[in-house]
Parts: sequence; structure tokens; C-alpha cells
Amino acid sequence: MTEPTSSPPADALWRDAEGRPFFRHRPKLVGAEITFTLEPDALAWSDGKVEGRMPLHQVGTVRILYRPANLYNRRFRVEIGQRLGKSVWFANLTYRGLMEVEANDTAFAAFVRMLLPAIARAAPKARFFGGEPPWRYGLVALFNLVLVVAGLAVVVEAVRSLTWALAGATLAVAGYMGWQMATWLIRNRPVAIDPDAPPPQLLP
Repeated sequence: MTEPTSSPPADALWRDAEGRPFFRHRPKLVGAEITFTLEPDALAWSDGKVEGRMPLHQVGTVRILYRPANLYNRRFRVEIGQRLGKSVWFANLTYRGLMEVEANDTAFAAFVRMLLPAIARAAPKARFFGGEPPWRYGLVALFNLVLVVAGLAVVVEAVRSLTWALAGATLAVAGYMGWQMATWLIRNRPVAIDPDAPPPQLLP
């Protein structure tokens, strides 16, 4: 499995020339890098061509998720929804090339810990969530339960027919997938979170 490269240890809370906290990432292999800046009363973003700004007092929901992507397991994402319907998101991983992904873990966590309390102060009615919405979490859990039952059925049948290679291969694949999904289910359990103390399982 390919592992993302890490940022220098000196990375903590990034600040621009004006002293404002910011975070940047390139969410896709093809596309521009997006910079998010925490202003006194808004979250602003820019990719060099398109700019946007969400006043903090208009934020309705914030959600932190564990969201693996392709071969990269340690990917975390923050989604911020405006009461009027607009939403933005950013993640700790940034694409640098076809096979190179950089993990800005420390800067991401520091920015989130600065951003969430600022939103809570400006928008007292904003709701803060951790993990997936209950309906999606339930569907994923049910789907994986079905896969586990199907895998066990294959193993039992392979053992009964003395097809040891099939039984071993099925157990290996099922074990790996089970470990991956157990991690997803544990980290993404739907919870309400304290903006002053985001759960550690949802930060890198």
C-alpha cells in the first residue's frame, strides 16, 4: 500500500503574512490547490481563480469524517455547511502527482482546532457532528454484514469440499476487508461533538 509523504515536523498552525490561520490542499490529481483562510468573521477560500467566502455566523453544520481514498487510508475530511445551502470541504491529504500524496496532518488538525471554536462563537446554533450520518452509517454496516456472512458461507463450503486454497484466499481477503471496515465503522460512528474538543479518532 502506498503511504503519503509527511509534512515537515515544523508544520503546526499555518499563518499568512497577515497572521491569519490558513490551510491548503489539492483535493484532486487534476485541479488547483485550494487555500482556506480563517478571517475574523468568515472562512474564505481561493484556488487562484475562483474565490469564496462564508460568514461564520451563517454556518449551520460542521462534520468531521474519516474518509479513506483509494490506496490512502489516513484521510480525514471536514465538511462545513451554510444555512442557505452552500457547503465546502477540505482534507488532510493533498495530491502532488500521480503516485505522490502529501499528508499535512499537523497543520490540518491545528486548523480544525482553531476553526471549530471560532464557528461555535459566531454561530451558537451551529451543529457539530462526527462520523457519517446515521442513515449512511447503517447502510454501510448492513452491507458489510452481508459481505461477512457471504464470505463465511464461501469458507464453509470450501472447507467441506476440501478446497483449501479457496478457503485460505477467502479468509485472507475477508480478514483484510474486515479490518478496513472495522476501522471505518469505529472512526465514523455518528456522534455530536464538542467544537472545543474534536474527537481524536477523527483527526490525524
